[in-house]
Amino acid sequence: MKSILVFLSIIVNLTISAQDFEIKNQYLIKYFELINEAENKIIINDLVSANNLYKEAFKEFKYPYAKDLQNSMNVALRVKDFENAYYDYHSLKCLGKEFDINFLSENFKNNEKYKIKSCENKVDLQYKKTLDSLYDIDQYYRKLSGGNYEAYKKDLTKSDSITSTNLLRLIQKKGFPNEYNIGLASADNMFYQKFYYIIWHQLANNHYSSQKVNFSKEILRALNEGKIRPDIAGQLFDLNNGTKDYSFFKIYQFTVNNEKTDCCYISEAILPEKRAAEVNTKIKEINRKRKLIGLTSTEEETRKNIFFLSNKDYIFTSITIEGFKFNNNNDAELFKKYLIKLDDTTH
Repeated sequence: MKSILVFLSIIVNLTISAQDFEIKNQYLIKYFELINEAENKIIINDLVSANNLYKEAFKEFKYPYAKDLQNSMNVALRVKDFENAYYDYHSLKCLGKEFDINFLSENFKNNEKYKIKSCENKVDLQYKKTLDSLYDIDQYYRKLSGGNYEAYKKDLTKSDSITSTNLLRLIQKKGFPNEYNIGLASADNMFYQKFYYIIWHQLANNHYSSQKVNFSKEILRALNEGKIRPDIAGQLFDLNNGTKDYSFFKIYQFTVNNEKTDCCYISEAILPEKRAAEVNTKIKEINRKRKLIGLTSTEEETRKNIFFLSNKDYIFTSITIEGFKFNNNNDAELFKKYLIKLDDTTH
């Protein structure tokens, strides 16, 4: 029942803070505008326009994010702009992305004709190794607990203090880790780096391990330096400050007694006619704050996430679906009270 109440508070009550985080770097502002426009073109299948927008965006910013390189490569392959696709492929390889063994031969028949410079970025292996070690410490008691964090509360408090303070010192000494200096070897398939979880676990309302470090200052600096994606920055801002400033309409799935997963649901407030005046005001404020850090509106983000469900080649955000587990059908039905199934509405 506790999980039900937590969930309902998430989808019904949105706490907005008075504090604004903002990108000041004009090149990055332009870059994100172009990237967001390119992604909107992808979901309506205007791939020629998307391809051109990615080219324009990469002229604005020398260090494009891996997700943007991957999306650009996939678009370019589909419109048969093989030279541009190969450039993106090469850039991803330089960052350490692993491809299927036949990817090159299947997609680039005459790749020797493309004149590509050698990799310019250099991975700091020692920095990456240190970050991975901190992540291992972060995960040790969480894995050992089997989900019973209360039983390991003291251990988690101690290990989280060690990992967060050491990460802060590393960032202050070496700069915020990013795809160009630690590569992609420690990132998942959505390019979410392992060390982000250390920041995640410094959430303001952590019931098992009190916050030792608020990383907002470091995240904001990294955002303005192009070292962290806006969607990830927004998520970590919210976690570190106990806010919902950058929340979008997430897609939910749930299971009852570990049976088949029931997906996919979304808050009924996605439909304007289902919004109370107060909710509409809060959503407008969320969209204002999202724009300040380079994000699209929460409604546009939703369309991208729905598109992603059947188009896994593309990446738009790091977390698309959130899952909940219940012990009985009554709880599950209460879960769905404020939700609509995606198949039941046009999107």
